Amino acid sequence: MKVSATQYAKTLFELTENKSQEDVLAIVKKFSEQLKKDGQLKNAGKIMEKFGEIYNAKNGIVEARVTSARKLEEVQLENIAAFIKEKYSAKAVEIENIVDEKIKGGIVIKVGDEVLDASVENQLKKLKNILSK
Repeated sequence: MKVSATQYAKTLFELTENKSQEDVLAIVKKFSEQLKKDGQLKNAGKIMEKFGEIYNAKNGIVEARVTSARKLEEVQLENIAAFIKEKYSAKAVEIENIVDEKIKGGIVIKVGDEVLDASVENQLKKLKNILSK
Protein backbone atom coordinates (compact mmCIF):
# COMPACT_ATOMS: atom_id res chain seq x y z
CA MET A 1 0.00 0.00 0.00
CA LYS A 2 1.36 3.39 -1.02
CA VAL A 3 1.37 6.08 1.66
CA SER A 4 0.61 9.63 0.49
CA ALA A 5 2.42 12.80 1.52
CA THR A 6 -0.73 13.85 3.39
CA GLN A 7 -0.81 10.60 5.34
CA TYR A 8 2.86 10.99 6.30
CA ALA A 9 2.19 14.60 7.32
CA LYS A 10 -0.82 13.63 9.46
CA THR A 11 1.24 10.95 11.18
CA LEU A 12 4.08 13.38 11.88
CA PHE A 13 1.63 15.93 13.24
CA GLU A 14 0.01 13.38 15.53
CA LEU A 15 3.40 12.17 16.76
CA THR A 16 4.65 15.69 17.54
CA GLU A 17 1.47 17.31 18.85
CA ASN A 18 1.84 18.64 22.42
CA LYS A 19 5.43 17.36 22.71
CA SER A 20 8.45 19.23 24.03
CA GLN A 21 10.99 20.61 21.58
CA GLU A 22 13.44 17.91 22.62
CA ASP A 23 10.86 15.18 21.96
CA VAL A 24 9.92 16.74 18.62
CA LEU A 25 13.56 16.71 17.48
CA ALA A 26 13.88 13.01 18.35
CA ILE A 27 10.58 12.19 16.60
CA VAL A 28 11.56 14.12 13.45
CA LYS A 29 14.91 12.32 13.35
CA LYS A 30 13.20 8.90 13.58
CA PHE A 31 10.58 10.02 11.09
CA SER A 32 13.21 11.08 8.54
CA GLU A 33 15.00 7.76 9.01
CA GLN A 34 11.71 6.00 8.27
CA LEU A 35 11.21 8.14 5.16
CA LYS A 36 14.66 7.12 3.97
CA LYS A 37 13.90 3.45 4.65
CA ASP A 38 10.60 3.78 2.74
CA GLY A 39 12.34 5.52 -0.17
CA GLN A 40 10.28 8.66 0.42
CA LEU A 41 12.96 11.29 1.09
CA LYS A 42 12.28 12.72 -2.36
CA ASN A 43 8.80 13.63 -1.07
CA ALA A 44 10.02 15.33 2.11
CA GLY A 45 9.25 18.81 0.75
CA LYS A 46 5.66 17.88 -0.09
CA ILE A 47 5.25 16.14 3.27
CA MET A 48 6.48 19.24 5.12
CA GLU A 49 4.16 21.44 3.06
CA LYS A 50 1.19 19.24 4.02
CA PHE A 51 2.40 19.19 7.65
CA GLY A 52 2.40 23.01 7.62
CA GLU A 53 -1.16 23.06 6.26
CA ILE A 54 -2.34 20.64 8.96
CA TYR A 55 -0.52 22.56 11.70
CA ASN A 56 -1.96 25.88 10.54
CA ALA A 57 -5.50 24.50 10.29
CA LYS A 58 -5.34 23.01 13.81
CA ASN A 59 -3.92 26.24 15.24
CA GLY A 60 -6.14 28.76 13.42
CA ILE A 61 -3.32 30.20 11.32
CA VAL A 62 -4.13 31.52 7.85
CA GLU A 63 -1.41 32.06 5.24
CA ALA A 64 -2.02 34.77 2.68
CA ARG A 65 -0.11 35.91 -0.37
CA VAL A 66 -0.65 39.61 -1.02
CA THR A 67 0.53 40.88 -4.38
CA SER A 68 0.99 44.61 -4.87
CA ALA A 69 2.73 46.95 -7.32
CA ARG A 70 5.22 47.96 -4.61
CA LYS A 71 6.17 46.76 -1.16
CA LEU A 72 3.38 47.46 1.31
CA GLU A 73 3.97 49.44 4.48
CA GLU A 74 3.62 47.77 7.89
CA VAL A 75 0.35 49.60 8.63
CA GLN A 76 -1.16 48.39 5.36
CA LEU A 77 -0.08 44.81 6.10
CA GLU A 78 -1.60 45.06 9.59
CA ASN A 79 -4.91 46.27 8.11
CA ILE A 80 -4.91 43.43 5.57
CA ALA A 81 -4.09 40.93 8.34
CA ALA A 82 -7.01 42.24 10.44
CA PHE A 83 -9.34 41.89 7.43
CA ILE A 84 -8.18 38.31 6.76
CA LYS A 85 -8.35 37.42 10.46
CA GLU A 86 -11.97 38.52 10.60
CA LYS A 87 -12.99 37.03 7.24
CA TYR A 88 -11.53 33.60 8.01
CA SER A 89 -12.02 33.63 11.82
CA ALA A 90 -8.29 33.10 12.21
CA LYS A 91 -6.25 33.32 15.38
CA ALA A 92 -3.20 34.49 13.43
CA VAL A 93 -2.34 35.54 9.88
CA GLU A 94 0.97 35.10 8.06
CA ILE A 95 1.35 37.39 5.05
CA GLU A 96 3.82 37.10 2.21
CA ASN A 97 3.97 40.37 0.25
CA ILE A 98 4.83 39.78 -3.41
CA VAL A 99 5.79 42.80 -5.52
CA ASP A 100 4.54 42.65 -9.12
CA GLU A 101 4.60 45.94 -11.03
CA LYS A 102 2.32 44.46 -13.72
CA ILE A 103 -0.78 44.95 -11.56
CA LYS A 104 -0.19 48.75 -11.71
CA GLY A 105 -1.82 49.40 -8.31
CA GLY A 106 -4.17 47.95 -5.74
CA ILE A 107 -3.68 44.47 -4.31
CA VAL A 108 -4.48 40.82 -4.97
CA ILE A 109 -5.01 38.66 -1.89
CA LYS A 110 -4.74 34.88 -2.21
CA VAL A 111 -5.75 32.65 0.69
CA GLY A 112 -5.78 28.96 -0.18
CA ASP A 113 -7.77 28.66 -3.40
CA GLU A 114 -9.62 31.95 -2.92
CA VAL A 115 -8.46 35.11 -4.71
CA LEU A 116 -9.66 38.62 -3.87
CA ASP A 117 -8.56 40.79 -6.79
CA ALA A 118 -8.65 44.50 -6.01
CA SER A 119 -5.93 45.42 -8.50
CA VAL A 120 -6.16 48.43 -10.79
CA GLU A 121 -5.59 46.10 -13.74
CA ASN A 122 -8.62 43.99 -12.78
CA GLN A 123 -10.77 47.10 -12.25
CA LEU A 124 -9.78 48.38 -15.70
CA LYS A 125 -10.68 45.02 -17.29
CA LYS A 126 -14.11 45.11 -15.64
CA LEU A 127 -14.68 48.68 -16.80
CA LYS A 128 -13.62 47.77 -20.35
CA ASN A 129 -16.05 44.84 -20.36
CA ILE A 130 -18.89 47.06 -19.17
CA LEU A 131 -18.15 49.77 -21.75
CA SER A 132 -17.85 47.31 -24.62
CA LYS A 133 -21.39 45.97 -24.11
